[in-house]
Amino acid sequence: MSKKSIIIAVAVFILIVVVGGIFGYKYYQQSIILTPEKLLASFKITNQTLTPEVSQLFQQRFNETKERLKNDPESFSDWLYLGVLKKGAGNYEGARDVWTYAGQIRPQSSTPFANLADLYAYFLNDPQKAEANINQAIVNDPNDYNLYLSKADIYRYKFPGKESLCESVLVEAAQKFLDTPNLIAPLAAYYRDTSQTDKAIEWYEKLLKLQPDNQAAKDDLAALKAKK
Repeated sequence: MSKKSIIIAVAVFILIVVVGGIFGYKYYQQSIILTPEKLLASFKITNQTLTPEVSQLFQQRFNETKERLKNDPESFSDWLYLGVLKKGAGNYEGARDVWTYAGQIRPQSSTPFANLADLYAYFLNDPQKAEANINQAIVNDPNDYNLYLSKADIYRYKFPGKESLCESVLVEAAQKFLDTPNLIAPLAAYYRDTSQTDKAIEWYEKLLKLQPDNQAAKDDLAALKAKK
C-alpha cells in the first residue's frame, strides 16, 4: 500500500470513529431510561434567591412527596408536584426529567407537556422543544384555550424567526373559541403593540361588545382612534 493510500485509510478510519462516537453519544442520551428510583434519588436546591427557611420547606415538601410516590408510584398528581418542586428549587433539568416521566405514564394528559413547554421556553432556552411540547399538549386537550395563549407567547417572545406565528395562533384560537374575552384581549393588544391600528380597533370593539365595562379596553381603543 502506498504512503498516500495509508494516509487516506487513516483519515477515513478517524472519520468513522468520530461520526460513530457522535451517533453513539446521541443514542446513549436517547436511551437513558427514567425510573422512579432515579427521579427520587436526590433533591438539589440551586435557586440562590430562596431563603434558608424556604429551602428547608422545599426539602420537607420533597421528602413528603417522595414518601407518597414510594408508596404509590402511579400517583400522577405527585409527579406533577415533584416537577414543580424541582423547578422552584432551580433544578430545571430535574424538573424536565420528572415531567417527561409524567408524560410517559399519562401520555394523554396535557399538563406535563404544557409544563415542559414552559420549562423549555423560559428556563432551558430550547424553543424547538417548547414548540413540540405545547403542540402535544394541544393535541391532548384541544379545548383548553390557555394552551393556545401559551403557544402564541412562545412564538412571540422565545422563538426567534417565528414571532409572526403568534398572530396566526391567536386568530385560530379566537375563531375556535368564539366570544372568549381572554382570547380577544391579547389579540387586540398584539395588534396594538405591532402598530396594526385598524385590526387593533376591530378587535377592541369586539372585546367591548362582550365586556362593555372594561375600562382598560376603552382607554386603549380611544388612544388608537386618536392616532387615525
